[in-house]
Amino acid sequence: MGNIDDKTISAILARIESLKGEISLLEEDVKALALPVTQAPVPEPEVVPEPEPVPEPAGTPVEEQAAPVEEPVELVIDDDIPIDISISDMDMPVPEPDFPDPVTEAPSPEPAEPGKAILDTAKADTAVMDVMAEKQAWRTDRPGMPVKNIISAISLNDRVLLINVLFGEDPLLFQEAISRFNSMGSLSEALEYIAENYPGWDMNSEPVYRLMMAVRRKLS
Repeated sequence: MGNIDDKTISAILARIESLKGEISLLEEDVKALALPVTQAPVPEPEVVPEPEPVPEPAGTPVEEQAAPVEEPVELVIDDDIPIDISISDMDMPVPEPDFPDPVTEAPSPEPAEPGKAILDTAKADTAVMDVMAEKQAWRTDRPGMPVKNIISAISLNDRVLLINVLFGEDPLLFQEAISRFNSMGSLSEALEYIAENYPGWDMNSEPVYRLMMAVRRKLS
């Protein structure tokens, strides 16, 4: 095995030497083929000869014909011809323009009596309140057994619902309202308190229904 490896190495080295010789020959051929690049001559600019002057024709130049001058025309006015202007033409009456008749203004409505207007407004507000009251189920449903304290008529889940929805997540406002309701003597007094302090409540909503049913158990 050792003899075979030496032979292989010797063959590889001999091959390398032959490749070096071929490369040297190729480099000499390339050098022989490389020619010096000569710069192409720059062409000289062509000189254009100037045109020779054309001689003027013999003879005198023809003078331009001047335009004829028009003589002014005099306007003759004969003072002996009379001008006929009749006085009747000057005194003709100017026709007056035919303007349409003015439009008669419509009679303004008579002002309503102040007392009558206030009374009509009050009747309208009462009618609206009556219609809204008919839709409020907590007014007609049975509230249940009477209680001494309204808080006992409200379950724990309803307390959380009322605090979050009606009292802006403020339990102190909820407790204050319950305390005020407990001190009142009628349902109308409770409604006045709600209208004054919580005008944004939807009196037809579910949270208001549960609260008012508990309030009715104390004030009804």
